[in-house]
This record gives sequence, structure tokens and C-alpha cells, in this order.
Amino acid sequence: MSATLESMLPANTWPIVAGWLAPFPCSVLMTRPRKTKIGDFRPARPNRPTTITLNRDLAPYQMLLTLTHEIAHLINWSQNGRKVAPHGPEWRACFSDLLRTLSETSALDPRFRSAILHHAKRPRSSALYDEALYRVLRHLEDSKQTVLGDLPEGAGFLFRKRAFTKISSQRSRCVCCAKDTGSRYRIAKLAPVSPLP
Repeated sequence: MSATLESMLPANTWPIVAGWLAPFPCSVLMTRPRKTKIGDFRPARPNRPTTITLNRDLAPYQMLLTLTHEIAHLINWSQNGRKVAPHGPEWRACFSDLLRTLSETSALDPRFRSAILHHAKRPRSSALYDEALYRVLRHLEDSKQTVLGDLPEGAGFLFRKRAFTKISSQRSRCVCCAKDTGSRYRIAKLAPVSPLP
């Protein structure tokens, strides 16, 4: 597994990740792409080992960031178990420490290092909530995917197989109207969407 995972991360970052994982009995598994999550941490249960799963279609920098996020859950769980919230202050402190370590890794692109160092000051449960970091990831991955924030107000788009109209933008989300029901939703500005003609 380590050889496969190493090949899916940015060059020369595997030793750092392997060092983080070494103290813990944990399986890291690649899964088919999932719509609702890109990574997951599951603590050990009877007859099931501690497991981290990652969507196998992630680009290297997104894979590294997602794996770091899940390793923070692994470390937090090993220290605190169920006593703390999954994305509470203990997890944020752990994730922040791991991000700072990555930000000092010369093998990584300087733009990514700068973005994760900034993110480490107030880490969030998803990179979707950090527009600067998400845009760096998109640039590094040469993504041509449209995100909701790119669309003008009044534009129609598909999101999770439903048609919406963008009504207005807020700090990190957009108010959108579902075309089938007229209901309003707040959708992340960085959510990937398909523009409608």
C-alpha cells in the first residue's frame, strides 16, 4: 500500500506522511470517488482496524491535504477518543501543527506552502471554506472545473444533478434557488458546478 500511496502524493512528501502514520496501527485505503466526501477516518471497532479512506481520483496536492486532515483525526482520536468533537479545538490544533510541518517542506510548491501556513492559523473542516487555499489547489492541479463563485448572479447551473439559479454571493457561500421547488439554499462558493446554457 505504501508504494501506491507514495506515488499518489507530491514528490518527496512520503517520508513525512510515513513518519506521522508510523506510531499508529492504521490502514490507508483508496476508494472509488464519492460525492459527499473525499476522505474519512474510522477508529477501530470489533473485527475492524482503524482506517483512513481517500478517494483515489484526488490530484497529488489534494491527496496530501486530505490525508493530512485525516491523520489529524487519527492523532486526535488516539489522544482523546470520544471525549472531544471531531473538528473541535483539539483537532484544529493537531491539524495546524501538521500543516506547519508541511509548510516547511521545500519539495512542495511555494504557493501551496504559503496557503497552508495561512490556513494553519484557523484551520477549517474543509478546504472549501478557505478560498485562497482552494484556488491554489485548483491552479496547481490545472483544474478547468467551474466553481459556483465564478458564476455571475442570475446564472443557472447544475449541482448534484439539480438545477439552480445563483441569486447572491456572501463571504463563503452563495444564496441559490432550486429551479424545481423554488427553495433557497446556501451553497459553498467553491462548490464545483456545471453552468447551464
